[in-house]
Amino acid sequence: MKKNNKKQQGFTLIEVIAVLVILAVLAAVAVPRYLNLIEDARTQALQGAVAAGLSHVSLSYGRLALQTGQEPTAAQIVADVNTNAPQSADYTFSFTTTATPGINVVATESGITDPLSATNEWVMP
Repeated sequence: MKKNNKKQQGFTLIEVIAVLVILAVLAAVAVPRYLNLIEDARTQALQGAVAAGLSHVSLSYGRLALQTGQEPTAAQIVADVNTNAPQSADYTFSFTTTATPGINVVATESGITDPLSATNEWVMP
């Protein structure tokens, strides 16, 4: 009779368990960081939208100042921005005057079940 001297190949149970433990530890560290990155990205995108809204207000101020030759009021700027500002599919903008000589710019995420919103104020020069 011939003996089978073939060496068995494969992983031992301890090796498989060690790999699974290492993967579990990596997943426990990586998943929360990934979720935080997603939330941070949403917040930064919203802040960028507010900055775009502030830039629309600045452009309206400049346009009105050039057209009329005098400093526009906050109400004129808000009316101009609401008329001429491009609308975004991702964000809803609202522009309102404040008690101080300024304009509130509010951007809200649209099309999302749990929308974020951010506000900033443009102060007239």
